Amino acid sequence: MNPETAEGPTTKVTFDTQVWNRMVFPERYSDRPNYAALVKIHNAIRSGQVRGFLSESFGTIESIKREDRARFHLQDVPKVEVTHKSHGPGLHCLTIDIQARHSLHPGLSQEFEEELNEALAMGMKLLSAPYIGMAIPDRLRNNPQIYAEEVFATADYNERFGSVATAIAARGVGGGALAALAKELTAKLDGPRPPGWPEREFLYRVYEVARTSNLKREKEQIEKVFAESADGDLVAAHVAFGNDYLCSDDRGRSALGRSIFDEDNRAWLRTAYGVDILSAQQLADLL
Repeated sequence: MNPETAEGPTTKVTFDTQVWNRMVFPERYSDRPNYAALVKIHNAIRSGQVRGFLSESFGTIESIKREDRARFHLQDVPKVEVTHKSHGPGLHCLTIDIQARHSLHPGLSQEFEEELNEALAMGMKLLSAPYIGMAIPDRLRNNPQIYAEEVFATADYNERFGSVATAIAARGVGGGALAALAKELTAKLDGPRPPGWPEREFLYRVYEVARTSNLKREKEQIEKVFAESADGDLVAAHVAFGNDYLCSDDRGRSALGRSIFDEDNRAWLRTAYGVDILSAQQLADLL
């Protein structure tokens, strides 16, 4: 049950980046059609009528400049060390240590830092995207208090996140967009894909060719799969945490393929998980 405020029950809302980073400073978007809605949501969070959340993926993925994002994430693989220890005849132990290379992350941009600081000052909290070995910017990694305490209380949140993220990826959207694009581009090759090129290595090589050869569609496709993976993480975090509404103005129309926010996947999310996705205007009308 939601806690009560003087005005009534608190509504828990997960916000897409394109909503929350405008909503925290609505005065900067006074020329937008939904300006009044942004102001109303801003005030509702300030008053406690709405408890707002944002996904960690804004920092791990979206904070990296679009022109650098694909190259960074295609090369960002964790450091894996395997050690062997013998405990006597026939008894051996292998230890696998997976370490994220956090130092490779360029950190939040100045604009994102400012927006995050304002969101936190308003009382908003982060929801984690608990992947093993993912590089996390220091601003997030070194400040666990900016996350919702409930995500660390038990293993339940991580398990639910993993289950939903896997289901989303299986539909070829969210984190599954990378594999889907690799398959599509592989089909365009004159011959089979070299066996030593897994999906990330293959896409990185295609991206470098596209970037230097002005192949705009392929370059844009690869850049967009990472934005799509951030959207998938947002949805998985929302479901795992059990919030009331997900607020996004994204309808998946800018994607060069399927999107977790397109009409088909919105219908699936509602049926499978009861996800209610509202635009900023719809949320404001509801308050």
